Amino acid sequence: VDTALWDLLGKAVDLPLYQLWGGYTDRLPAICIGGYYGDGEKPVAEQIASYRELGFAGCKFKVGGQAPETDAERTRQAREAGGGDFVLMVDANQVFDRSEALLRGKAYQAMGCFWLEEPLPPEDMEGFALVAQALDMRIATGENLNTKYAFADLIARRGADIVQPDDRRAGGVCEWMEIAAIADAYKVEVASHGGGKTNLNMLLAMPNAIYMESGGPQKIIDGEVLGPEEPGMSSEVSAEEIRKYKVG
Repeated sequence: VDTALWDLLGKAVDLPLYQLWGGYTDRLPAICIGGYYGDGEKPVAEQIASYRELGFAGCKFKVGGQAPETDAERTRQAREAGGGDFVLMVDANQVFDRSEALLRGKAYQAMGCFWLEEPLPPEDMEGFALVAQALDMRIATGENLNTKYAFADLIARRGADIVQPDDRRAGGVCEWMEIAAIADAYKVEVASHGGGKTNLNMLLAMPNAIYMESGGPQKIIDGEVLGPEEPGMSSEVSAEEIRKYKVG
């Protein structure tokens, strides 16, 4: 409901919402998701080259699905293929316990990875605080947290350097903005979980936003996505898409 009301208000004043909210910036670096496991997986160097060709500033690279030594080698190859101007994050999707998070985290930070994402299950707030304190690299998490209260708990424990609300789970636009404000008060940065113009509108209004997660071919200039021009949330379904998926 809150998203729909903001969309209507933006359209009423003929502005994209990030401008209505003050527009801290009009562009943001875009990162993609890569390094998935599975049959037929391309060599790591080819994957990274394809992300660079699409224009992304960096990549969230999947780890945790193989033995530590194998994952470390995959990550090393990705870091080498990306080069110094390509940001590499590692995303564990909650699969480690505290000991393994520390062990692997030290290896990833030695390679110069920008952040370690979701090393632990989201409910282990104490564990996140311990890991964040023990490692020098940034800890990122939040896609599976609901409402500003869960984020406030995590942030107050110093369990994350970067929070990543998901606009489908965090509680709507107003909740998202409050989460960002709480994070900003603690000097914690924000990145999105998920892409699209809805996320982009919110991030562009946040002074502590650093990256938008995205994917696929799109307009990227110097590693950045530009602010939407359409009024409101800028996320309307096109008539062509409605015709394509219409039933009956």
